[in-house]
Amino acid sequence: MRRSLFAFLTAYFLAAAYTASVFYTETLAYIPPKSERADISYIVEKNSLTEEDYDIIFSQTGLGKSAVDSLNGYSELYVYQENYFSAPEFRCSRNSPVSSEEHITSSPVKLAPLEEGDILLTRCSHVLSWRNGHAAIVSSVSSGTTLEAVVIGRNSTTQNISKWTKYPNFMVLRLKDADRKKRAEIASHAMECLNDVPYNVFAGIFPMKYSLAGKTTGTQCAHLIWLAYAHFGYDIDSDKGLIVTPKDIGGSDLFEIVQTYGMG
Repeated sequence: MRRSLFAFLTAYFLAAAYTASVFYTETLAYIPPKSERADISYIVEKNSLTEEDYDIIFSQTGLGKSAVDSLNGYSELYVYQENYFSAPEFRCSRNSPVSSEEHITSSPVKLAPLEEGDILLTRCSHVLSWRNGHAAIVSSVSSGTTLEAVVIGRNSTTQNISKWTKYPNFMVLRLKDADRKKRAEIASHAMECLNDVPYNVFAGIFPMKYSLAGKTTGTQCAHLIWLAYAHFGYDIDSDKGLIVTPKDIGGSDLFEIVQTYGMG
């Protein structure tokens, strides 16, 4: 009798702990801005911006300096500000037998102007209550595509960039101290050598983290991007471990933030 009661209580508390962890995980799908919404009309009306203006814009829109400078006009900042401070409606659904993702069910988020080689990161992918995240590299702006190792059981492939407007959190990164031509070259290399590669969650151990162009036998979302950049001498894994994750890439000081949304 006591053994049965102990087994029941153990199962009950384990189930309660798991439910609580999943609930907590869902609260991280969208984190609102830490800053208060402010009037930016005086900035929008300017002909040129100061560093302080760029800092205010970032706190009000999630746009970095390079994104602001690529806008057609500063009046676009109002749209990004509205997006930035509007909490989206979203739902969580399975994208594989072991993983799930959140997707916005309300209006999509407006992406900043992108360039080939830009990196997109999100925390929206998770296995049970562990947010492993997801990553992609912009392969072509003209065709609106990314290259991604999408999910276990599928080879890496191109995806439509519009899918990223449906994540309730994401970040866009761009390599610093490299011109547009170099970043496009990295993206082109990724398409040539890392498209249609089998998904391998253990990439970095089996097979080894680095392999010659076109020789890797398996990859995962963050490893694919790391490998593309490593071919050109950029180690974008911030903790230099065997397994590279989206979080590791997000922590690299080789990048500037182009845009952030729903990340707090």
